[in-house]
Amino acid sequence: MSTLVFTDARLIDARGTDPQDHMAVIVEDQTINWIGPSHLLESPDGATLVDVRGKTLMPGLIDVHVHICDGATPNPIAEYTETIPFLAIQGVLNAKAFLEAGFTTVRSLGAFGYADVAVKEAINQRLVPGPDILASGEMVIADGSGERGFRRPEVHVPESGMFTGVEGARRAVRTQIYNGADIIKLIASGRVGSNAYTLPWDTEMTREEMAAVCDEAHRFGKKVAAHAYSSAAVTDCVMAGVDSIEHGVLIDEATISLMAEYGTALVPTMSAFHSYLQPGAEQRFPAYRLARGRPMAEIQRGNFAKYLEYGLTLATGFDGPRPGRAAGTNGLEMQLMVEAGMTAMQAIQAATKNASEVLGLNDQVGTIEVGKKANLIVVDGDPLAGISILQDQDRIQLVLKDGQIVRSDLD
Repeated sequence: MSTLVFTDARLIDARGTDPQDHMAVIVEDQTINWIGPSHLLESPDGATLVDVRGKTLMPGLIDVHVHICDGATPNPIAEYTETIPFLAIQGVLNAKAFLEAGFTTVRSLGAFGYADVAVKEAINQRLVPGPDILASGEMVIADGSGERGFRRPEVHVPESGMFTGVEGARRAVRTQIYNGADIIKLIASGRVGSNAYTLPWDTEMTREEMAAVCDEAHRFGKKVAAHAYSSAAVTDCVMAGVDSIEHGVLIDEATISLMAEYGTALVPTMSAFHSYLQPGAEQRFPAYRLARGRPMAEIQRGNFAKYLEYGLTLATGFDGPRPGRAAGTNGLEMQLMVEAGMTAMQAIQAATKNASEVLGLNDQVGTIEVGKKANLIVVDGDPLAGISILQDQDRIQLVLKDGQIVRSDLD
């Protein structure tokens, strides 16, 4: 049995309590075994002591909306030119970057050819380093969806998640699960980044089809995350039983209230729309995407106070990598949430406790509690005083996953 003992830490356990100073945490193998004041510590024989005096010990971060096999280099036809093996290799590199940035758990929401499932399996078998991954495989999409952009009628790219009708929806879900999916990604509306004729405010399937997706997924114990923008699409998703709404930018107060009533989580992916406002965006994204995406950032910022007022469960998801936003820069999402009205502690909980609840892993990760997995990070400084330090890899000085130190810059 291996034992690590962290001493004299400033502890943010992410449960919502105030941070505690001069705390100790004992990790045995993969599990948190003891938490208490350092002066009460009885260190086990043979333990490795890690003095983190003046530093913050907190849970490993969680991102619930990544595309782990995507790239950060602009390529407008990547979906047609990058092979599945290339996507998997790209995913391996991204996984390492996520982990080294302090993200010990991520949810991958869409990858061609089940490349994200392959990356997950490689990490689980300890062939490559990376966070724990919940992978969706291919997205579940209605026939005629604009998700992939416009194609000439004679061009057909097989997608295992594309369906028509209620029975087709069930088949699409079963296919993803058969191929290793842990989560179902449902495309309920058009998207910002598509040149197809369906737009973000268009709903692309019926409520009955959505309900069939949710029923089949839940029957297998899998959650459903739905890409949706408008009040109409989000309302259909909520009533159909979707577990989390991804983006949800165009929802009105009545829809926010409905989400709160049904306990439907929101993953606002603020980083995605922030990307369209950055210098050089014109070189990274086509004009139609900028025209749609730039107003989304302002609309979402305007809605954010209502998310907080109604007590929605908000979780971090940076919706990348994407052009200009590399893997490992996920911490920006917390900063944007703070700028929109969250406290720093609320933003940290969005990336820990709330995120674990969205994933259905709150009995394992997300907070520092006895019996939970030892996924922890040590931060040089106090993120409650400046949330931006969680974007600085030099300030994230130790990453612990499953009780094993995967990166350390401590002296």
